[in-house]
Amino acid sequence: MPRFPAYEKNIVALGKLLAEASVNPELKQRLIDDPAAELRRIGLPEKTAALFNFKVIQEDDHEKPPVVLPYRLNEERLASGDEQYLSQLADLIPPNTLN
Repeated sequence: MPRFPAYEKNIVALGKLLAEASVNPELKQRLIDDPAAELRRIGLPEKTAALFNFKVIQEDDHEKPPVVLPYRLNEERLASGDEQYLSQLADLIPPNTLN
């Protein structure tokens, strides 16, 4: 469930925007330059677009790839040291990323 006010159509539109930006250099640049404008363009309400604070990261921006964790971690499973859960999280981190 999203942590921002959104309708299913907004989530679908956001997914389409990100997918299209990955193959369309002009759209990618607009997303880098003014993400809020692009979010409004796809129909996200102004209040929702204002909640987003993100940066487009390109592969050549870093020596090592960025690590992307789930937007919401299971605090109970973390606190309990759930080995299966921690192992699944560890699998999200590419090898040699944290060295």
